[in-house]
Amino acid sequence: MSPVIAATGMLVMSTLILTPYAFAFHFDELVSLDLVVIQYALAFALFCSVIAYFLYLKILERTGASNLLICTIIIPPSSILVNAMLLGQMITLAEIVGLAIITIGLLVLDRIIVNRILK
Repeated sequence: MSPVIAATGMLVMSTLILTPYAFAFHFDELVSLDLVVIQYALAFALFCSVIAYFLYLKILERTGASNLLICTIIIPPSSILVNAMLLGQMITLAEIVGLAIITIGLLVLDRIIVNRILK
């Protein structure tokens, strides 16, 4: 089975399984949603889930699992930076320390630091 078909099946089935739960336990909240909120939710679902799955699978297909792991490591830093740029959120000291740790980890995984130390 194609990974794209598997990912599509997972997204469709998770939506079908969670929809009755949402209506059963959060009906009042769903009814009171504004159209703008629904549009944002659909946009986030499309860009953050569907497109992310396809990109994830394309990276896996082209570069392999080791490079794919590097891509998953950069998710937290990229979300922190996007929140700061688009939403104007302040980046805290803890986030900067975390970004530094992740950056050093990426450099070690990519063997840049190891090669420089060994030379």
